[in-house]
This record gives sequence, C-alpha cells and structure tokens, in this order.
Amino acid sequence: MIRSIGLKSVGALLALLLVSCSQEGVLSEQEYHETASKAMEDKYYDVAIHHYQKLLEEYPFSDYSEESQLKIGQAQYLNKQYAESIASFQDFQRMHPTNPNLGLTEYYTAMAYLDQAGSPDRDQRAAENAQAHFQALLTRYPDSPYVEDAKKKLKECRELLAGHEYAVAKFYLIWLDPVGAEARLRRLLENYPDTDTAGDALAHFARYFRKRGDLTRSALAYASLVSQYPKNPAAAEAKEELDKLKAKQVIVPDEPLPALVETLGRPSIAVAAPTAGPAQTAASVPSPEPQEPTPARN
Repeated sequence: MIRSIGLKSVGALLALLLVSCSQEGVLSEQEYHETASKAMEDKYYDVAIHHYQKLLEEYPFSDYSEESQLKIGQAQYLNKQYAESIASFQDFQRMHPTNPNLGLTEYYTAMAYLDQAGSPDRDQRAAENAQAHFQALLTRYPDSPYVEDAKKKLKECRELLAGHEYAVAKFYLIWLDPVGAEARLRRLLENYPDTDTAGDALAHFARYFRKRGDLTRSALAYASLVSQYPKNPAAAEAKEELDKLKAKQVIVPDEPLPALVETLGRPSIAVAAPTAGPAQTAASVPSPEPQEPTPARN
C-alpha cells in the first residue's frame, strides 16, 4: 500500500516534468508553481529550486513571487546548500523588509550556520553566527512559530561555544600554560554562565587548583559549582570537598563565582612571589590573551 502511494507520487511528479520538458517555450506560472511544490513535497529539492527560479525569471511580478523566493531558500537548506540558502534568505530580507515570514528567514539562516558548526575543538564562527540569528529571531519576532525551537537551538549553540572555550582551556593545561587556561575559563564563565559546560569546567578546575595547592581558588570553584550548578554530576563531590577546605580555615565569600572570576588569568594565590632576578615563571606573570591553538587534525 505504502509502495503504491509512493509510486503514484513519483509518477505525478514525472508527469509534470515531462510536460515541462516536452513543451517549447515558457510554462504558465501555475505549472511552474505546481511542479516546484510537488518536487518540494517529494523532496526533489534540485527540481523544486529549478522550477521556482524559472517562475521568478519568467513571472517576476507573479503572486507566487515571494513564496517562491522563500521556498528556494528552504529547498537549498534542505539540500544542504548552506551558503546558497543563507544568501537567498539575506536577499529576501533586503527585498521584503516587512514580510510576515521574516522570522522564518532568521530561523533557517541560523539553522544553516548551526549545521555547519564543527566539534568544540574546532573553529566556532558558524556557531557564533547561528547564535546571533537565533537571538535576532527571539528579539525581533517573538510571535514567530519558530520561537520555541529557536530557544532550544540557541542553548545548543551556547553549549558548543562554551565547549570550545573549555576544550581550549584544557589544551593549555596540557601544554603547561596555566595563565592561558585560566583566561579561557574566565571567558567561559563570563560569557556562558548559563551552560552545563560551565559547571563541568568549574569541577575540572576545582580539582586542578586543589592538586597544585591553590586551596583558595579550589574552594571558590567548588562553592561556585554547588551554588550555581546544583544539578551537575560533580555537585555532591564539590560539597564534600568544600567542607574539607572550610575545615582547613579556607574562607569562602557569599558570592564565590565573581570572586573566582576576578582572580582568573592572574598569578596563583598559592604560588609564592619569585625570588630576586628578572626571570619569572609563567604562573607568576599575567600574559596577554593567548592565541587560539590549532589541535592537530587526524
């Protein structure tokens, strides 16, 4: 039964295509629209794009004109032609600044960028662009039917961006650049405090600070984790370790997270000042913002 329905659908599309190919001259705008719409329905996106474009070329003032422009962008996105899709939606926004479907164009533009975002250890400009367009959708078009999904996708973008900062921070720790690692942690906590990754990073650095003898910042990190990210898997461990540190007379302020952020990228509290001489250790001297590392590709 399902097979027969599928064959009928394909047969109808082929019939429309045969009419298109067999006739010399230009099809009617209705024929272009029907063929393109059927192709979209059956996921023949190249065919849909072609016929929508022909409709626009032959009938630029058609009642189907704006719909066709939107459908071209959607078909390009669904066909994984992301650059073309983004360009199509930008053109649409410029040509039709009051169209009621502008929320749709922001959503699909954001999705086109998001689908190009790589793993957290790679460049995240695509995720940054996606975040900007999702935020634009939420701000400018709060009544759009895409708002709820945009909120979920925005969180996904922010987790990717926070994950990138975390990956770079751990990369610096591996290469014994604690100040560079702390600078990345600071950026993560300042820019993406609403992410689950922020809690994971606090747990990681709380252990790191404790291991190197920096009990004050270890306590600040554990206290921040307990107060700000109570659902994090490491929250129970953090509370236990925090109690141990408090028993050692380590003082924790009422608002530990801003206190911790203020110290990051600076000399470790537990590291003594260097002895006489011009040479200083990396842990005792603030360094400029580190350059983005480029992990080796597989």
